[in-house]
Amino acid sequence: MNQAPQAVQPAQWHQIIESSKDKFNSSSLDFKQEQIFATQQLMNNSYLLDVAKKNLSSLRLAMYNVAAVGLTLNPNQGLAFLVPRRLRRNEDAKVMLDISYRGLIAIGVETGAIRWAKAELVYEKDQFSYKGPAEKPDHVCDPFSTDRGSIRGGYCIAELPSGGVLVEAMSKADMDKIRDVSEAFKKGFGPWVDWAEQMMLKSIVKRASKWWPISNPRMAQALRILNEENGEGLAILANQHKPVTPSALPAPPPRDELSAQLLNTVKNLVDRAKTQNAFEACKEVMVERIKDPSELAYALDELDKAKAQPVPSAAVNQ
Repeated sequence: MNQAPQAVQPAQWHQIIESSKDKFNSSSLDFKQEQIFATQQLMNNSYLLDVAKKNLSSLRLAMYNVAAVGLTLNPNQGLAFLVPRRLRRNEDAKVMLDISYRGLIAIGVETGAIRWAKAELVYEKDQFSYKGPAEKPDHVCDPFSTDRGSIRGGYCIAELPSGGVLVEAMSKADMDKIRDVSEAFKKGFGPWVDWAEQMMLKSIVKRASKWWPISNPRMAQALRILNEENGEGLAILANQHKPVTPSALPAPPPRDELSAQLLNTVKNLVDRAKTQNAFEACKEVMVERIKDPSELAYALDELDKAKAQPVPSAAVNQ
């Protein structure tokens, strides 16, 4: 008598992906499609598949994160990927959700914070003129040249729903600060080693997104995943700033004891924070740029005064 063939049991990693289905109930993504994309990425990368088999919980968390940020794993769009990564050389690799700078821009567009955004790097032989945060810079270069020199920095232009623009410029020195606190980079591996230019662009967009005028839980979740779970460095910098609190600073000095340059810098930052309703982003910039405790106390006091004032309803549309 012929025995009926036994049903093939799905592998554990298949079951882990299936177990994340409920997380997609409140997501704009179609679970069946994302299940296919995730399976394809695992099957096409033997190392990723091996990491998933050895660390099933990390695969589950990565799929949860896909649902949370609402970015498809479709490789043709290049917004998000499942990647095998170690944060430290002496620890086991995990499956992580990596979000590209294009993915961060996509969240901004989908949630209505911006119409579009573009990030670019600036090289030594380029001609670049920054005109402030609300006007497009002049950037003249030969995009086909293979000898544009070393990278000097970069910028992100975002168009607001009102038609205005926001420009965030970032120096190579600031990019290096973020890179240098990455534990993986310190050990000579990780995305800052393998994909340096992409990480620079992502760092610019991360900073720029803080000034986009709409509160965005999806963006906050995406940044948390990248900074805290993926160890890209910005979370560590944020922790370094935590001891600097108003209670630990001296009383703000009188205005006539401060330089005209500082007064102008603080005024520009505060005006920008009021216009874009981005007070937390402004505070981070102040803490990063102003090192003198008395000057920082003055800057934060001015920011607090501005924050306490009523915000005109049309402020974000200016």
